[in-house]
Formats: sequence, structure tokens, C-alpha cells
Amino acid sequence: MRAVAAVPAVGLLAGSAIGLFAPEIPIPLGIALLIVLAIAAVWAHVATRAVLLAAAVGSAFLVGGALLSADAWREAWRPPLRAVFDDLAREERAQAQAEGRRQPVDEEAAAIVTGVLRSDAALTPTGASLSLNVDSVRRPGPSASAGATAYRRSDARRRWDPASEARSSLTTPSPVSGGLVATVVGSLAAEHVDEWRAGRRLRMPVQLRRPSRYLDPGVPDYERALARRGTTLVGTVKSGALVEVLAAAGRVDEATDRLRAYARRTIARAVGVWSVRSGAIVAAIVIGDRAGLDQDVQRRLQEAGTYHVIAISGGNIAILAGLMLAAFRLVGMLGRAAMVSAIVVLIAYARLVGGGSSVDRATLMAVVYFAGRFVDQRSPPLNALAFVAACLVATQPLSVVDPAFILTFGATLAILLIVPVMQTWAMPRRVALIAGMLAASIATEVVLLPVGAIVFSRVTFAGLALNFAAIPLMTVAQIAGMAVIPTALVWRRAALAIGYVAHIAAAGLVRTADLVRFAPALTFRVAPPTVAAVVIYYAAIASAWLYWRWPSWRRAAVTMAALAAIWIVAEPWTFVVARGDGRLHVTFVDVGQGDAAFVRFPRGTTLLVDAGGLSPLSAFDIGDRVVAPVLRAAGVRRLDFVALTHGDPDHIGGAPSVVREFRPREVWEGIPVPPFEPLRALRADALEVGARWSNVTRGNHRVLDEVDVSVRHPDVPDWERQRVRNDDSTVLELRWRDVSVLLTGDIGRAIERTLMSAIPAAPIRVVKVPHHGSLTSSTPEFIRAIAPRVAVISVGRANHFGHPVPEVIDRYRDAGAEVFRTDTDGAVTVDTDGHSLSVTGYTGRRFFTR
Repeated sequence: MRAVAAVPAVGLLAGSAIGLFAPEIPIPLGIALLIVLAIAAVWAHVATRAVLLAAAVGSAFLVGGALLSADAWREAWRPPLRAVFDDLAREERAQAQAEGRRQPVDEEAAAIVTGVLRSDAALTPTGASLSLNVDSVRRPGPSASAGATAYRRSDARRRWDPASEARSSLTTPSPVSGGLVATVVGSLAAEHVDEWRAGRRLRMPVQLRRPSRYLDPGVPDYERALARRGTTLVGTVKSGALVEVLAAAGRVDEATDRLRAYARRTIARAVGVWSVRSGAIVAAIVIGDRAGLDQDVQRRLQEAGTYHVIAISGGNIAILAGLMLAAFRLVGMLGRAAMVSAIVVLIAYARLVGGGSSVDRATLMAVVYFAGRFVDQRSPPLNALAFVAACLVATQPLSVVDPAFILTFGATLAILLIVPVMQTWAMPRRVALIAGMLAASIATEVVLLPVGAIVFSRVTFAGLALNFAAIPLMTVAQIAGMAVIPTALVWRRAALAIGYVAHIAAAGLVRTADLVRFAPALTFRVAPPTVAAVVIYYAAIASAWLYWRWPSWRRAAVTMAALAAIWIVAEPWTFVVARGDGRLHVTFVDVGQGDAAFVRFPRGTTLLVDAGGLSPLSAFDIGDRVVAPVLRAAGVRRLDFVALTHGDPDHIGGAPSVVREFRPREVWEGIPVPPFEPLRALRADALEVGARWSNVTRGNHRVLDEVDVSVRHPDVPDWERQRVRNDDSTVLELRWRDVSVLLTGDIGRAIERTLMSAIPAAPIRVVKVPHHGSLTSSTPEFIRAIAPRVAVISVGRANHFGHPVPEVIDRYRDAGAEVFRTDTDGAVTVDTDGHSLSVTGYTGRRFFTR
């Protein structure tokens, strides 16, 4: 067996995955199993039982991987930093309660943290993002910014002043460990961002909080995903002036930081002068800095299946290694000194670009290759790949579920498996090169098809053709971008000329993505496939490869893989769901502090009321990351209707992504607001996908699958609105038999008074509580008039508005309503046959009435 390293590597990878999803593994049991398996392996070796030896070794590594992964997950999910944060949050709430003040927001706490930057600061639309390994936390006194007086600027650094510290009201520091991503807001962040480099020690007052999480079907747990990447908390710093640089990084880190900053500036001057976009792309390719990439470029490349070329990956390392080998060969230097030089350069480059799974994998593989050449030893590529994978997972067990790790190793495995087949082809060299690239692309797509569906909810075939252009263009951009950096030191005009070449390559890379516009069927979104479909697919692929020489086995395996692929790509189950099940379903989506409700009518017609949203400056798209996954999980391929209650960002911020993907047939808007740009842009998006845009007012009525959909508000406007107003919210009532569902937007008391007599009584009524449970709405008179059985409050965790107000919750409960909240219950789903209804929260809470 040439790839002998595959046995322990497969066991280690499988065990790491098991330990991550089942972390409560008893350690004594694991150790006992390891001892038994070690004894079995020794016996099998002595008895020359190769199969039993492989089984014992693989099983031992499986158990060891499970123990390592389970321990790593426990440490990542509940590090000391999280425990200290919980204590601080409890103390703040208790102190506020004792003083009779309004209690602080749950899941938040003010603190002054000290830690080391894990990477260079990245500019964002709102300021700058800092990623730190925190090593101490201090609880502030009366003001979270009190610690700012404890520092003074000293030349290029800011140093701690002990005398000032003694006068501050900070408590004793608590040593901790854990990852934090803090956003520094304000204009001063841009001025200081060059000071915040990887390895430097910082101190700052931070408003800490848990990462956002959305409890919805089909939506991944973003808090756990961040924890797996080493981040347990996020936070906000009010100003860049409060961030203090306490110490520089080590000499090597400081030198690397300076080189990276120089490379960033040089690329901006030599390439960015031709195009800012091209400069950002070249910086991403050469030094892994993707901070300057705009969202449109990233989205287009993802749709085209060529996004991988702008991420530092194995391709970049392979190009650098190839360039070094060519240079060594050119000067006639291919001895041991050349191999050592190549290893040093590769490690230095990996350190420069900041690592990552793909870089670590490619660098380690290249180092193994050059080290083998150094000692005059060769190893099969599959053996080297297995060894590298095992090393990375042994040192970073949680990387086994890191998308970058899976994608890079999966792609490399696919290429290594297809290479021996390609070597048997007898054809001219140029034809063989083109055929080899196509075969490698197809093999990669086959191996990674379920991975793309799970991680990105996307299947794209455009990359099969576009990679023929994208990879050469990326190669040109990388080589030219690398050449710019030393050239700029000696000859600026030459650097500009080389920068123009890099600009042309980067611009061409973006233009290749235009193929998707002309052939949109080459890329589409899908719901994450079921575990059964993924297991069947990979089992069939493995069987087809192992038993390729047996025609009957091969045909059966290929057929099974094709059927599983069709299930993943075509999603035939959605055609059944689209016909409806004879019941009315309303899901109040957990979009944080916002509104979104998805309605499926009895015969399958669909309606989305609002789409949630965050600040326009936020890079997190609620529509794409939360609402769209809910719709895909519900089997929606195209929406019939979208209703926009009003234009506040927390109601329409996610709508553009939803409109582009699900192409609604009709969009309903209440009172138009001509000067409001977001609504104008959204209308343009809707018209582009062929949707009809309608303005609806009180008295408009539709019957959808026997369900009456009535507009209860607003009235026809008698003057042109210049701004969005809550009281202009569209109020919809869905009435089917004995059941009424009232969707109220953000209306206030004045509108509630006009609706009390306009809405007929109903035996069973569900109400979406107006304005997230604010005191501006939900008067006792309104609640008595509509007499709800169920009240659903769409509200965000740890929101700063105090929603929902306890008094409002008490009003609904006093009226006999069962109150559900999306911040505690997650997505709330109402199912009814028109005579009774059941309500289910994502977290498991249930309610039934008739």
C-alpha cells in the first residue's frame, strides 16, 4: 500500500469529526480504548496480519482524534473569557437592579480588555475590525472609558502610565484566554489602523457581547462557527482614540508587519492607480488582504465559481514554488541549498499572508516535497496529502469542519486521483494540457458538489469553463503583483507598467464572471442536502473508484451517485412541497431586531412580508444569510408575492438579496416615499427580475388559495411622503375560516385606534405585535378589540431599544394571549387548518388551540 499514511489520517479526520459533534466523550473510556487498540496493533504486527494492523491503527487514531476534538471544542465554546464575560454581565444586571436603574441589555457587558492582535486591523464601512487573543479583562468603574486616562502616547507607541492607572477606577485584572473581534467605530479608526498590526499588544474599553445567532430552520449557527475559528465574543469600541498600543510584536512579527504594510501600499500605488478594484483584487491574491474587496465583486465571483482564485490558496503557493524551481534550474542550482532556500521562502511567504487552512496545507505539502528532495527521498502525492492533513488536524482538531480545510483538501484529492488516469491518455501535448485542466476541474466539481451545497448553498457549473481563463489570469496577476513590490524600490515607472499588467489581469478576472449574466442557469442556490444524500453520494463515488474494473459494480455505483447528485442539485422534493398540503403556514422568522414573516398558503402560493435587515453599513446581509436559507429550507424556488410594510432598514434591508434570488411575481408597497433611495433601488431590482410593483392601501383584497388577504392600513395618502414613517406601515390580515392572522408592521397608538373598529372579530386570532413590543403601540384598548389567542413578538436578542417592554407583554398575557418571542423561541411557526392552530418555536416550545 503506497499511501500508507492514509490509514491513520482517515481515522484521525473521522475521529475529529465525531468528537466535534459528540463532545461528551468520557476521557477514561477513550484512554482505555486506546490501550486496547495499541495492544491489538502490536499483536497484529507480530502476527503479520496486515488488515488487522491497519484496522487497529485506524481505529486508534479515530479514538485519539475524537478525544482531541472534543477537548478542543469544549475549550473553544467555553473559554475563560466567556466565563468572565458571564460574570460581568450578571454583576451589571445585579448592580442596576439594586440601584433601581434600567437593567443593562442581556448578553452584554462593559470591560477593558488586553490582548494580542491575531491579524492586521481591517477597515470596514463603520470603522475598523480588530481580532485579538485576549489575555486579561478589567471591569471598568463608573464609565467604561475611564481606563482611557491610564495611558499616554510615547513616540510611535502608546505606553501604560502606572501612576495614572493607580488613580483610575479599574479593578484588578482577570487573566483569561479567548478570542475577540472588536469593531472600532468612528472616523479616528482610519487614522490609527496602520498602528494596529498583527502581534502587537493592545488595550481598550469594549462593550462585549455574544455573537449574533439566528434560530431558524436552514440557518447555520454563526456563534458556533465563530467559536470553531477561535472567536468567542464580539464587541464595540467607541473611538480609535481609546485603543492603546502597549507593546510591539516580536522582531520577526514586526518585520513581517512592515513588509505586509509596504506591499499593501505599493500595490495600491502601482495597481490601484489604474483601478481601485484591481488594486484590491491583486492585494487579495498576493498578500491575502481582502479588506478592500467590494461585495459586488465577491458575489459575482462566487456565482461564477471562480472566487477561489482571489483567495490565498494552494495555487498561490504552487506558483511560488514553481517560480523558485524554475529559477534554481535556470542558474543550475538544484542541490540541497536550493531545497533549503525554497523551504525558507515558502514558510516566510505563508507567514506574510497570515496562513489559513489552504495556505498551511499547500505550504506544508511543498515543504514535505522539498525536504524529501533534500534527503533524496520521494513519497507518493497521496501519501504526502494524508500526512499533511493528519498533521494539521492533530494540531488544530476543529479545522476538520473548516470549509477552507475541506475545500482545499477535497480539491487536491480530486486532482491527485485524476492525474494517474490522465497520464494514460495518448494525445498531443497541447491537447493533453487542455484536457487535463478540464478533467481536473470536473473531478474537483464531482468531489466538492455536496460541500458547495452545504457550505455555500450554491451549485455552479460556470467554473468548469471559466477556470480556463480565471486561473491563467490569476497567475499573471500574482506574478505581476509580486514583481511590483521589489521593482517599486528601484524604478517607479517600471512598477507602474507592471502594475498595469496586473490591473489588466485582475479586470479580466472580474469580466469572466459576466458569463453567468448571459447563462444564469449555470449557477443556482440550493438548500443544504440531507445527511443521507451526502453519505450515499460519497459512498457511491468511493465505490465507483475502488471497483472501476468491475463493470457491474461500476454501473451500479455511478447510477447511485448520479441519483444522489440529482437529489442534491434538482431538489425534486421541492416540487411536492410547492403544491401545498391543504394548511396555512405562517413562519415568523428570527431576523434579530426586525420583521420577516413567510406565508405558505394551502395550495402552495407563497408570500413574504418584510425581510429583516441591519444598518446599511453592515456587511452582514440578513436577506442572504438568514431569510434566504429559511426560504430554501421550505422548498421555495420562486416567491409569488413580497409585501413591504414600510421602508425602515429592519424591514426591507434584506429584501434586495431575496428579490434577486427568488424573483417574486409581484411586490406590494404601501405608501410610496419617492425621495427614499433604498426603496427606489429595491423597485429597480424588482423590475429587473420581472416582478410587478404595486401600491396597496386600505380596501385592497386578494383571495389566495381560499385565504382572504385584506389590506387594513394605510389609507390613500393625501400628500407625498418625504420620509419613511412607522404609522404608514402596511397592515395585512390573513383570514381563513375561523382563523385570522394580523400582521401589523410598526404602527403606533393612533393607527391602532382607527383599526379597532375596522377589523372584524375572529374566533381564533394570531397577531404580530406592533413595533417589536414597544410602548408606542399595543394599547390595552387595541388588544381587547382584536382579542388575540397568540401574540408573536419579532425582536432581537440584546437589543438596545428595550424591546419588548415588560408592560406590553403583561397586557397581552392579561388578555389571555399566549406570547411567543423570536429572541427566546427562535422562529415561530403557526400551522392551521382554519379551525384550529398549533404554534411551534424553533427551540421546541409548543401551543395548540381550537
